[in-house]
Amino acid sequence: MNNHVTSTVSVTAAPPVSLLDRWGRAVARRARLVLVLAALVLAVAGVSAATIEQKLGAPDYTVEGSQSAAVEQDLARMFPALGSEQQAVVFVAEDPETTVDDPFFRAAVERVIRPVREHPSVASVITPYDAAGQGQVAASGTVAYVAVAMDGGPPDRARASRELQETVSKYGAGTGVTAVLTGASALSNDLADVEVADQQTAEIIGLPVALVVLLFVLGAFVAAAVPLAAAGAAVVLCTGVLAALTSIFPLSQFVLVIATVLGLGVGIDYALFVVSRFREELATESVEGAVGRALATSGRTVVTSGAIVIVSVGSLAMIGAHVFREIALAASLVVFCAVVVALTALPAGLALLGTRVAKGTLPAMLRPRKSDGSSRRWEAWGRAVLRRPLAFGIPALLLLALTAVPVFRIELGMDLGLSSLRDTPSGHGQHVLQESFSAGSVGPVQILACGRGATDEADLNSLAALTQSVGSDPDVASVVSLTSVLDDQFGGHSPADLDRLVSAPTAAPIVDALVDTDRTCFYLQAVTSVAIDSSDASATVERIRGLADENDLDILVGGVTAQYTDLATVTVDSLPLVVGVVLLMSLVYLVFAFRSIFLPVKAVVLNVLATSSALGATVAMFQWGWGQGILGFDSPGTVQAFIPVALFVLLFGLSMDYEVFLVERMREEWQKTNDNDHAVLTALSRGGPQITAGATIMVAVFGALVVGDVLEVKQFGFGLAIAVLLDATLVRMVVVPAAMAVAASANWWFPGPRRRADLTAEPSDTRELTDASGSR
Repeated sequence: MNNHVTSTVSVTAAPPVSLLDRWGRAVARRARLVLVLAALVLAVAGVSAATIEQKLGAPDYTVEGSQSAAVEQDLARMFPALGSEQQAVVFVAEDPETTVDDPFFRAAVERVIRPVREHPSVASVITPYDAAGQGQVAASGTVAYVAVAMDGGPPDRARASRELQETVSKYGAGTGVTAVLTGASALSNDLADVEVADQQTAEIIGLPVALVVLLFVLGAFVAAAVPLAAAGAAVVLCTGVLAALTSIFPLSQFVLVIATVLGLGVGIDYALFVVSRFREELATESVEGAVGRALATSGRTVVTSGAIVIVSVGSLAMIGAHVFREIALAASLVVFCAVVVALTALPAGLALLGTRVAKGTLPAMLRPRKSDGSSRRWEAWGRAVLRRPLAFGIPALLLLALTAVPVFRIELGMDLGLSSLRDTPSGHGQHVLQESFSAGSVGPVQILACGRGATDEADLNSLAALTQSVGSDPDVASVVSLTSVLDDQFGGHSPADLDRLVSAPTAAPIVDALVDTDRTCFYLQAVTSVAIDSSDASATVERIRGLADENDLDILVGGVTAQYTDLATVTVDSLPLVVGVVLLMSLVYLVFAFRSIFLPVKAVVLNVLATSSALGATVAMFQWGWGQGILGFDSPGTVQAFIPVALFVLLFGLSMDYEVFLVERMREEWQKTNDNDHAVLTALSRGGPQITAGATIMVAVFGALVVGDVLEVKQFGFGLAIAVLLDATLVRMVVVPAAMAVAASANWWFPGPRRRADLTAEPSDTRELTDASGSR
């Protein structure tokens, strides 16, 4: 390892002609045609994108092959009266003197429920005035709810819930009784709307910050506008494709949040790399040559980085849950679109602009860069790190490791975001149900228990035992089953008692809801006394599932809480596979991209450390509650179940963005000079400003999500923002150059024949870097 950075180094500036170089020159020669074609594609995509919000539904957290998914399917098939989901229309008298028994109240209920019954997605309706709805009136007498069973899959129920919410609002207006629809689908719809509003807030905050940062880094208004336009084009293209895909399979509004926020961050980053290199090359190249060189260098970085991000986020598709496949699709597609724009419309635009890209230049005092495109500050910083790599690198590594410690205490859960929905119809209805009935009323635990098919005394006794066991759970407020109804009606639960119930003229709805037509399976409904998205509710589900070992009936447990529990389980179970695939594929790709052994291993290790640090910070802020006062939320004591694995793949890919950009420039300089310290210093001085700018923009866009209302959006935005911040500062600007200084020539070792750099320079191509003392 050298104590001084380097002596004067003469290098050849004649670059090899690569495929991307030739592509860039070809685009530059046909720039107008390329831009016309790009405009046509974007116009079509824009028309499609304009309709996307009407085509997206609520998030689907179904886990394939899970108990909760099996219960949902079996209930819809075996218990048509229950449908696939049970929601509720909540009625609250506006006059506290009005009770449910008043004709005025009853007329309001009938007025609202009549069109609800007629909706094609509604399987059945039970009102508080039906024999089966006696428990649907609150103790105060001023609040009641109507149970609404809905058919269809999650996307169908989401669309139907929106229609029903409008119907309830329309027919409930002016009746003197407030009526709102609530339930899992209705809540998810309103939550998705709030998430989109949070995403729009991020745009409002992030875009002005991006423009200011780009102005100071690129030093000209035209140059600063180009990356914003490129990122916008990538987002429009991706959104248009997503809107078209909704005609093939359902997508939720969460994909729009991911596509917009990630697309802006990555799109600006990629375009910034290309624009910066284009302006640098313009000093010695023609416009066509500058475009070619920009794509041969920064364009190669964009392709490599984009491929790794797509591989990383694409691995989420291996997890058997729809929400992860949506994240994989949206993230992969928007990164692909950003790469396509960076290789087509962007170079075409730069070719037409030529030297005019520098128009609107800022005053010299606001452009802290040297004439060759490097930064004095980053050059000075690089020299300091290269002189004392261990003094800088070890403290940075220790700080990253310390930040990662909380990740070992992570607890997964699902927060419905109910606190952010108080001002929405479904959120208000859910709050009323919690206050007037039980905390778990909006999402009861659904239990399917199947016997031998005879519904004999043994089966009924087993059902009664199961009912008693569930009802004795400390967090279960009430449980309803066939035997509980028989015991209430007849004081026993024998087959003869069941026959008496079946023969009763008004009992058909009750029987149909609690035993299937073949009398093979029974349905039990347990309402918890704790919030359905709490860790206590998840523990209750696990305890109920544990009862299967001590009962003769085959038991499956589903419902909203069970679905969230299954999602947390599949996340933990899939994490090793996802991490392994991402690390292996990234390592192999980087070995061929960098033609080095040490550099890919270093990159993967540091990315894992940076990602772990970001997840650790997320755990401390949200699970431990350190950020409650600052970020404005009440900690549920958990991290959203899908956040860790989703953040890992996204953060790993984004972290590799700056690694590839920095190391590719180092590799380029190494191939010219065979001087490691010169390569590191040049990459830092010329790439540092772009990394700082890109990171600042990403932190602004992602960080703006923390001012939103939905907890999972806050966690998502914070995790991304803190990861980019740590990566662009401690990792890329400290640990990477320190590690490369220590490794020296080992950085570039690769088995097999090695090409020597051409060190013969023409006088006009000679570049100089001063040594550590500043002499020439």
